[in-house]
Amino acid sequence: MNQKAVAIIGAGPAGLFAAKTLADNGMKVFLFNRDIRPGGLAEYGIYPEKYRLKAGLRKQFMGFLLHKNIEYFGNVDVGVGRDYSLSELQEMGFSAILVTAGAQQIKRLGIEGENLPGVYHAWEIVSNYNELPPYSQQDYPIGKHVVIVGVGNVMADIARYCISKGGVEEILAVARRGPAEIKFHETEFVHIAQNLDRADFEAEIKRVTPLMMKLGQDPNETWAFVEKACENCDEITTSTNLRLRFLKSPSRFIGNEIDGLQRVEFVENTLIKTNHTTRAEATSMKTIFEADTAILAVGSSVDAGIGLPVNKYEYSVSSFPEYPQEGLSYEVADPVTNENIPGIFVAGWSRLASYGLVGISGRDGSRGAQAALAYLHDHGESLECERIEKYLRTSEKPIVDKAMIQELLSIEAEIAFQKGLSDYKYPTNKAMLSALGIG
Repeated sequence: MNQKAVAIIGAGPAGLFAAKTLADNGMKVFLFNRDIRPGGLAEYGIYPEKYRLKAGLRKQFMGFLLHKNIEYFGNVDVGVGRDYSLSELQEMGFSAILVTAGAQQIKRLGIEGENLPGVYHAWEIVSNYNELPPYSQQDYPIGKHVVIVGVGNVMADIARYCISKGGVEEILAVARRGPAEIKFHETEFVHIAQNLDRADFEAEIKRVTPLMMKLGQDPNETWAFVEKACENCDEITTSTNLRLRFLKSPSRFIGNEIDGLQRVEFVENTLIKTNHTTRAEATSMKTIFEADTAILAVGSSVDAGIGLPVNKYEYSVSSFPEYPQEGLSYEVADPVTNENIPGIFVAGWSRLASYGLVGISGRDGSRGAQAALAYLHDHGESLECERIEKYLRTSEKPIVDKAMIQELLSIEAEIAFQKGLSDYKYPTNKAMLSALGIG
């Protein structure tokens, strides 16, 4: 049967929800994924011990993939000089392309010492303990004194990991702004609240209280948040001491290539309130903390190698969309001509890097699909989709389809059962392909 065909790049929550929305509306969806297994953030970003959540999402996403209008192509890398480029997909006849590949590139701060041994990006650590190839096979030694830059949910997960692994004496989580702007949720903080140095936290809140009061912020609200988390926190399993610091931005990582990181220098910030918003502004004062490990939980960047124009850490999204959804733009614009690029859309973290968790990314994917559907109402031609599918499957590179994903999940579930584990997944692409008999 001939249908209009849409290529989706990336099979995380945004891509999977987008695929279902398009498929439900009669489009033939070709879902390309660089990784073998689908899920993206849901598979490789959620803390490993959230077994029930991960299992539920896998079941839901597998249900999406089984839609008759969705074809899955795992282990296929789309981009410039990769398995297929965006222009090659367009030449195949796809009526629209929706990029939902997330923000999987390291976001560099561009400060001295950032490449020293012992300085990591949160993406590397999270991908390592969640067994995302190739990070799963790399070594990221964690020392005794850890500084985490950023105080969002990712910080909470990384602190939880450092506490649980043992050997970490102190974790110092540092925020650019103040206590009223902390980004982590209580549900995440409860897993690390038991290790919080309460006396130290009280002293830190006391230090920043005058500035908070000046801005009309109530430090008691922060205290209430922490107290509630502490009431429901996990039991203490290690002696790791967790401390928080506010109003500081990293300015230099100090150390050498042989000994690695030794200290982290921060510039002191103040808060300025303008037009009902609060922003951090650097002062001339600096502070230095001892550290042998620094982890930057400051968000990620989109992949410029996919072939879309990039503006700082995000793709260049049109300011004047022809097909806006709920007032938001999902269209890509050429930054030189300021003209929209027809038939190219972005959603999820590819639209707004590092924003929101699984549910938010999924909803954004659905809205991106609606934008593509509005475009397809007036553009594109029906194709013999079986011909495109047959052509793609002639690739010499092993391609994993949705039936193989079902098989892989069954194999891993059986291994988990035999080993008495709550969950198991192969840590390398080679092992996954071998288990499927195609590697």
